[in-house]
Amino acid sequence: EVKDWEGKLIYIQDLLEQWLACQRTWLYLEPIFSSEDIVRQMPAEAKKFRAVDTLWRETMAAVNENPNVLEVSEIENLLANFTEANKKLDQIQKCLNDYLETKRLAFPRFFFLSNDELLMILSQTKDPTAVQPHMGKCFEGIAKVRFNDDDEVIEAMLSVEGEVVELANQVNVVAGDKKGAVENWLLEVQDSMIHCLTKIMGESVAAYAQTQRTKWVLEWPGQVIIGVDNIYWTAEVAGAIEKGALRDYY
Repeated sequence: EVKDWEGKLIYIQDLLEQWLACQRTWLYLEPIFSSEDIVRQMPAEAKKFRAVDTLWRETMAAVNENPNVLEVSEIENLLANFTEANKKLDQIQKCLNDYLETKRLAFPRFFFLSNDELLMILSQTKDPTAVQPHMGKCFEGIAKVRFNDDDEVIEAMLSVEGEVVELANQVNVVAGDKKGAVENWLLEVQDSMIHCLTKIMGESVAAYAQTQRTKWVLEWPGQVIIGVDNIYWTAEVAGAIEKGALRDYY
């Protein structure tokens, strides 16, 4: 009889370990695979998760009806089922990490985001504005972007201070292969940002020589002002060194 009890207790211990492991992973993955976007992008993993989800819900329903640990432990193949479920959950998590890695390689600025932050974006690809809370991590200096009234076209960049830079090349986030592929339109935002700031920087360099400084400072974005200031300062210092007149410049 003692041996029987020992066997039961060891079985219950193993069962609870597998059960709790399943619970932890299920709690993490359930909201992820509740998203239609994630299910659409990872159909094989979604199918595996549905199988685990069914086991979890049916088991919990049975336990809720009869919360007796000894009777629950006698449910047929319960330990084997949870062990197999944990293997599937491990496979799902590995595939999920691989999936996130492909997204990061497609748009390297995603490496600045945690897995949870990236999943929050990827689970809401039908809503382009879902990326707004994470723009500051992806692009230093950009707090958010401004969409048009339909949330389909990005028109401008905004800094934390509220400074606005209109994009010369506006980005349509639902055109062609960009629809539902946040990494594709963010790449275009990046290219548009570089093109826009390069253009503004060139215009500001030309304007510096023709405009009174106190007026010029107020007409351009802060980042551009700092950049152009450094361009002229470097050019003037280099010229002073070449002429041997550095003391006079200072």
